[in-house]
Order: sequence, then structure tokens, then C-alpha cells
Amino acid sequence: MARRKAITKSVRFEVFKRDSFKCQYCGRGAPDVILEVDHILPVSKGGDNDLLNLVTSCKDCNRGKSNKLLSDKSAVEKQKRQLDDLNAMREQAEMLIKWKQELMSVMDNQIDAIDDLIISISGSGMNDHGRNNMRLYIKRFGFGEVYDAAEIAYTKYHWDWELAFKKIGGICYNRKKQREGDPDA
Repeated sequence: MARRKAITKSVRFEVFKRDSFKCQYCGRGAPDVILEVDHILPVSKGGDNDLLNLVTSCKDCNRGKSNKLLSDKSAVEKQKRQLDDLNAMREQAEMLIKWKQELMSVMDNQIDAIDDLIISISGSGMNDHGRNNMRLYIKRFGFGEVYDAAEIAYTKYHWDWELAFKKIGGICYNRKKQREGDPDA
């Protein structure tokens, strides 16, 4: 008989999330029933704690199943669904990562364009701290607004590029308030 190893809380949580916190035998879900993690292939028959061998089960279904094997067909179908779900989650994670990388690339190109503008006016570019500030400004006000504000600031304060840089955020803020009809802007 195989020795039973405890299922960690993190693995238990992953199984519950994967199965949408619903018993995979009867369909009931939390908080209406107590959920447990069941072994598709029971530990007593050689099953382990691999995610593909685990399934969310309500307490009643798990106790009723005991150490019985599901029919071969249902076990294979369950594992196939789990593999399909895991593959779909992996693909979605890869798409999300690719999308975020593309967004970062777009943001870097926008910051480079602002840096090129600043260099063309002042002869000096941004350091890493300045680039991080630009990233925040772009997220808050949009690229076009920040680009215009940088051009205004560096044209007006070209003799003091540090002061010009410090003015960009305020220019963005004031122009936004003017567009919104704020009388104090």
C-alpha cells in the first residue's frame, strides 16, 4: 500500500481554483458544501499528489467514493480536461506576458521620443530616474500630453533643464484642468 503524503495548502488551493471551487462529481460548490481534494487514482492504488491526479470533491462525494477507482474512461476524460485547462492557462499566461512586453516596448519608444525631444532642445537627456518619472506621467496623462508639456517646458525654461523637467508634470496637470473647465487652472 502506498504511503499517503499530505497535500500542501498551496496545492489544495490550486486544485480548488482550477476546478472553480466546485465538486467535480456532483457540481456543488463552496460555500454550500465542504470541499476536499480527492485523488483520481487513490493513494492505496498507487496514486500520488500530482495536480493531474487531484480533483475537487465535496466531502459527501469524497467519502462515498472512498478508495474506489473511477471508471477508466472517466479518469482519462478528467485528466484530459485538466491537461486542456492547464494548457489553456499556460497559453493565456504567455499571451499576457507578451502583451505586457509589447506595452513596455511601446512605453519605452514613447519615452525615447520625449528624450529625443529634450535632447534636441537642451542638449541633455534623461537619466533612469527621469525616465521613470516620464513613465508615470505617460500613464497618468497620456503620451501626447506629456510630449507637448515637455516641449513647452524645455522651450520656456531652456536655460535651466532641471527646472524644465520639474515643470512637465505641473504643465500636464494644469492643461488637464483647463480642458475640464476648472476655473483655478
